[in-house]
Amino acid sequence: MLKRILDFFARLFGTTASPPSSQPEGRPSPAEEELIVEDASDLGDVQIVTIQESDPDARIASRSIFDKESYDYTTDGPISMISPRYLWCLDNGHGKLQNGKRSPLFPDGTQFEEWEFNRDVVKRIAQKLDEIGIQYFNVVPEVEVGSFLKERVARANAKESPLGLPKIYLSIHANAFGNNNWVNGTKGIEVWHYPGNQKGKQLASAFQTALTQYLPEWKDRGLKSHQKGSSRIFYVLRKTSMPAVLTENGFYTDFEEASLLMQASIRQTIADAHVAAILRIEQEGHENIPIHLPNMVVGG
Repeated sequence: MLKRILDFFARLFGTTASPPSSQPEGRPSPAEEELIVEDASDLGDVQIVTIQESDPDARIASRSIFDKESYDYTTDGPISMISPRYLWCLDNGHGKLQNGKRSPLFPDGTQFEEWEFNRDVVKRIAQKLDEIGIQYFNVVPEVEVGSFLKERVARANAKESPLGLPKIYLSIHANAFGNNNWVNGTKGIEVWHYPGNQKGKQLASAFQTALTQYLPEWKDRGLKSHQKGSSRIFYVLRKTSMPAVLTENGFYTDFEEASLLMQASIRQTIADAHVAAILRIEQEGHENIPIHLPNMVVGG
């Protein structure tokens, strides 16, 4: 009986339309929409798109040019802040109760835990944004949670910007490869954006360029996205109602890189690079950011 009543009202008033997405291109089919993929460590063997020299966007710039000194708040020079342009939804990805997302054990019995790394980096970023006066929202301040994936996206989508600013979703992670074993040699930095979304690609370029300049010895894995229409697109990229990027800051399944990611100085450098990219986007807007092209493209 209840179903008949609901069907009657559906025919009478029509179905409720879903709110328009800011990332409309290449959506998975409705049957695939609930496939949950959190980050690059969940992908397995899937097709990934990496910006290459032959890509039409390469015509924007032969190399992404970034004046590091102009956006490096760690120097003694003053930072010229303009009126805030965006509200940054900072997502620290994963919670303490989530299974996996940890390195193999180090010889001394310690272990890298991604939830702790992500939160530490976001905390460092937030401290600097407070000093500079950039608007942000800490999406998940809680620690004792699991993946919390749908709630993270729901919170960001529902957040009202106090100044009416447009929102950008920034999800911060460390990467992994293999089945909880050391896989030495797979390392480096990559930033993900929604496939076919030009604004997302330019936002991702700002972060990839800053990270690889602040960590010049780390492998530049380039910008990454999925094939259009893939069912494996990260949940935070396809479900947010705002432009979104996801940074993967080194591999905790590589012994050397995992050891570095445990160091406070490296974490501060990673935070500094994110803040520099945010400053660049705040001052220039995404429209003037050239597409990042790595010195050596790694396809995978």
